[in-house]
Amino acid sequence: MKAAKILFRIALVLVVIVLAIMVMRSIMRPEKFRTVYEERCAIIKEKLITIRDVQAVYKNEYKKYFNDADSLAEFATEGTVNIDKNVGEIPEGMNEKDAIKAGLLRKETVKISAMEKVMEMDASRKPENFKHLQYVLGADGPKFSIQTGSIASKTYEIPVYMIVVPLDDILTDMDKAITPDDASAFTKFFNKIFYNGLSEETQYRSQYKDMVMGSLTEASTSGNWE
Repeated sequence: MKAAKILFRIALVLVVIVLAIMVMRSIMRPEKFRTVYEERCAIIKEKLITIRDVQAVYKNEYKKYFNDADSLAEFATEGTVNIDKNVGEIPEGMNEKDAIKAGLLRKETVKISAMEKVMEMDASRKPENFKHLQYVLGADGPKFSIQTGSIASKTYEIPVYMIVVPLDDILTDMDKAITPDDASAFTKFFNKIFYNGLSEETQYRSQYKDMVMGSLTEASTSGNWE
């Protein structure tokens, strides 16, 4: 009888532990999914905004947009653009046009790096923001896919582009990100219990969406987060 009571108590403790784990999983899993999704979206958004500025600089120079992420990244780090620079001075009380006529000022076209021009568009941007610009996240993951087209206006064709970052790309290697290879044995065990297979949970995935920037049907380069 005593042994039976002990076994019953052990079984009861195990049931309580299992129930507690199930309750904790139901709370922790959706929160972890949301956290990872939002952290990754913040990284991707910063990249997309940089890409938008690179596209603007390229369009200003060549009247079209990039349709390939690798070419865009190469232009951002190695390309050049022409800019008009004022040489001379405009005397007080004289406008630019009159200063040019008077020979006191002249326009000179010079080349600068595309990176320098793009960095001028955001004072907080740094050279490292251009590293692996073609990749959605890490350098061994999916790349951005750029679709281009044009919209007919009354007088000319307006170039447009759109970038769609699928939810699958946003969540790529989520399990590995949660539990890296160098994690401790305890962390691996803990995450195995609470977060294993998290990226495949359809009930969580349905609550989130792809990231989109630009449009092929209107002259807009806005993102769906704005």
